[in-house]
Amino acid sequence: MVEVDELKPHEEIIPSIVRQLADEVMREEKLRDPLIVDREYHIILDGMHRFNSLKQLRCRFVPCCLVNYDSPLIKVGSWFRLFKVENEEAISEELLREAKVNYSKQHVDPKNLNYTGQTVIMTRLGYEFLLPEPMDLIQRSRTAVVLEKAMVRKGPPVKYLSEIVAMQELKNSSDSNLVISLPIFTKQQIRDFGLTGRLLPHKVTRHVIPSRPLEIDVPLQMLTDRDISIEEANRKLGNLLASKRINRKPAGSVVEGRRYEEELLIFGP
Repeated sequence: MVEVDELKPHEEIIPSIVRQLADEVMREEKLRDPLIVDREYHIILDGMHRFNSLKQLRCRFVPCCLVNYDSPLIKVGSWFRLFKVENEEAISEELLREAKVNYSKQHVDPKNLNYTGQTVIMTRLGYEFLLPEPMDLIQRSRTAVVLEKAMVRKGPPVKYLSEIVAMQELKNSSDSNLVISLPIFTKQQIRDFGLTGRLLPHKVTRHVIPSRPLEIDVPLQMLTDRDISIEEANRKLGNLLASKRINRKPAGSVVEGRRYEEELLIFGP
C-alpha cells in the first residue's frame, strides 16, 4: 500500500475513462488490479486512470506493485494507434493538413515498412509520413495524439497495440491499414516527467515487467480507511493476498481484450 499523495503520474488521463473506472470501483466495491510503480520515486508506470479514479473516490491508500525501475528486466515501449480506413494515403494527408503539421512523404516496399523516430503515420500500401527533424519527442507525442483524436472524430475506432505487434498487424492482417506511431522514451525521461509534473499525453509509454499481478480485488473500504496506519493497511493487504491462489499465465496471454507481453500472476479465491 502507498498513500495517494506519495504517487506521481507521468501521463495525462482521459476524464471519461476515470469516471467510468470510479463508477466500476464503487459498483463492485473493490479495486481489481494494482498500479505498477517505481519503487524509488513512487512514479506511476502503469495505472494513471486507476490512480485518478481512486483520488476521485477519496481513497487514502493505493495497492501498488513496486518495482526496481533500473532493472534491465523492465522494458519500455510505446502504444501505436491502429485504424482501418478507406483511401489511407488521402486520409493521412488530410489529417496532417487539418492539424497544420509540416511533413514529408515517401513510398517504400510495404514489406520494408519500419518505424523510425521521425515517422508519424504508416499505411499498408507503403506510404510513410515523417515529421520535421527539429521536433522534440514530447511535440511528436502530442502531434500523434492530435492526429489520433482527429481520426476518431471521422468515425473509425482506434486500437492500441505495442509497436512490434502493431507493425506485424499492419503488414499481415486485414484488420488495420494505417498506424499512427509514437516515440519511445527512456526510463530517465519518464522519471523526469513524473518528478517535474510535466506530463505526457495519455497512453504513450508501455512498460513490460517480469511478472504482472492482476485481479487482487482489494476492498474499497480498505482503501478509504482513515483510522489505520500504513503498517496496518499493508498487514491487511498481505493477509488478503495470502488467502488467494495464483494462476500463472505465460507471456502473450490475452485478458479482457488486452495482450500482455509478460507473465501474469492472476489472484483468485
